[in-house]
Amino acid sequence: MEQPPDITRSRVFDDLTDADRRVWLDASSHRLLKRRQALARQGEAAHSFYLVESGLLKLVQVTVDGNELIVRFVRPGEPFGGVVALDGTTYPVTAIAAEPTRLRAWPRQTLGPLLQRYPHVRTNIMREMTAHMTDALTRVRELSTERVGQRLAHTLLRLMHQGGRPAPDGVLIPHLLTRQELAELTGTTLYTVSRLLSKWQADGVLRSSGRRLIVRSPPRLEALTLAEDD
Repeated sequence: MEQPPDITRSRVFDDLTDADRRVWLDASSHRLLKRRQALARQGEAAHSFYLVESGLLKLVQVTVDGNELIVRFVRPGEPFGGVVALDGTTYPVTAIAAEPTRLRAWPRQTLGPLLQRYPHVRTNIMREMTAHMTDALTRVRELSTERVGQRLAHTLLRLMHQGGRPAPDGVLIPHLLTRQELAELTGTTLYTVSRLLSKWQADGVLRSSGRRLIVRSPPRLEALTLAEDD
């Protein structure tokens, strides 16, 4: 079984010595989530900062009409709850485990003294939050300007680049994302995603491995981001 990434290598800890990274980990506690278990809910008082050690968090925002939109996924080594480091009062999204997930947690009362001792970690957290915002804005642009097939191809490429693993016949997207979740990420219907995935598998671009996808031809998937027809 493949070992999860070393959490001390998270970009949140950039420019810290190994000893300093150990100080941070020693001050943290563990959280284990089952699939579909909520870590935090939108509008709830923000009390802890988290780093994902293994698994996958799904961030969801509830719209004014009560619909849920997937904002992004948080992978191993990435943070959630950065608003706590910036004195935010509530979580802006709901965080749910998309699969069994292990996290490190720093409650506000622990995080404050650490940030005073290592102030550049606050800058690192802000950088990660900015990167997440840029990713969200890219998705908004895609929703406004691209066809469904282009958006789905971009979504799969992002998932491949962010956490893909080499496989004998391509690149494995390791996370157990449902087709409904892919539909929500892409801004389309379950039927359309299923139709496109089936077509791309028949064309040899993708292959199913259980509930996971293998990108058999990244260049052909890249080309689909430019295709005019779905």
